[in-house]
Amino acid sequence: MGIKEIAERAGVSKTTVSLALNGHKGVSNETRMQILALAKELDYRVPGERAITHVSQGFIMFARLKKHGLILNHDQSSFIMDYIDSINHVVRDSGYTFEIFDYSFESMEQCLKEIQSRQPKGVIVLGTELSEEDVMKLTGLAIPYVVLDTYFDQIPCDFIDMANTTAVFSVVNHLHESGHNQIGMVTSTIKSGNILMRERGFEQAIHANGLTFGAESLFSVEPSFIGAYSSMKELLLSHRSLPQALFCYNDVAAFGVIKALKEVGYVIPRDISIVGFDDLPMSSMMDPHLTSIKVPNRQIGRMAAQALLDKLSAKKVYKPVCTLVHGSLIARDTVMRRA
Repeated sequence: MGIKEIAERAGVSKTTVSLALNGHKGVSNETRMQILALAKELDYRVPGERAITHVSQGFIMFARLKKHGLILNHDQSSFIMDYIDSINHVVRDSGYTFEIFDYSFESMEQCLKEIQSRQPKGVIVLGTELSEEDVMKLTGLAIPYVVLDTYFDQIPCDFIDMANTTAVFSVVNHLHESGHNQIGMVTSTIKSGNILMRERGFEQAIHANGLTFGAESLFSVEPSFIGAYSSMKELLLSHRSLPQALFCYNDVAAFGVIKALKEVGYVIPRDISIVGFDDLPMSSMMDPHLTSIKVPNRQIGRMAAQALLDKLSAKKVYKPVCTLVHGSLIARDTVMRRA
């Protein structure tokens, strides 16, 4: 049993369950007690309790590091909760306790001091908002660590991430095979390792399909639903020409872009096809249902936890390993086949 089942039984969101189980604010005492009782009934290992079948060997930290909070925001909570839930199971089955460390930082050096002061046995770092320079500074940690949800191929580090380039190729190939010869990408004004990889993959995929790539191929929007909506609305009011299809760097941006397009009279997919990335729950519920890339984030979480446990049990130092996990294209209703 996991967070999803507890949320369904309690009639609350997965985010609320996570807040309650981890002792964070934002949940009423009555709801917290209900969730804890359900967790016990469903035999879910509550963070902070010792594993029943093992003597605790210390704790593993999940460090959710926010540099600006523009990418790691409420819109992405369900995606991150799947990471947390899957990591929790692997860690506790191995006899460790599990703690979530939420930290908004300006100085990476101070962040590392905070992590060290808590004395975890190992750390899984959520690197979504970390820059290349930030990840390089993680070498200052004196404890084993694995970086999740980002990747910089020039840094020798243990990364577990989605295969961004392959996923973007599947998007562009799908659009081209559906008769689209003019394809653009909606990207973010705030960059992350994943976004940079998706931009790179998009350019490569466009060239591989014999299409034209240029500065006009990229449409930059502010992160978050409101940011993407506002930025796209401005682009539309400036009468910038649009391609036949747009690939959005994530689903949240796609939601904002679609709202802006609808407000100025575009019909999707008749007038323009849209593809997202992440396959968030809302993607299959919105109108029209969004074509997107499904990321195996629970598998990625389990692999990150196992990679860290392998480092903790290793009797000798080994070379860092980068693991990229392939996603899959979920074709729905926002792509039209053109003649």
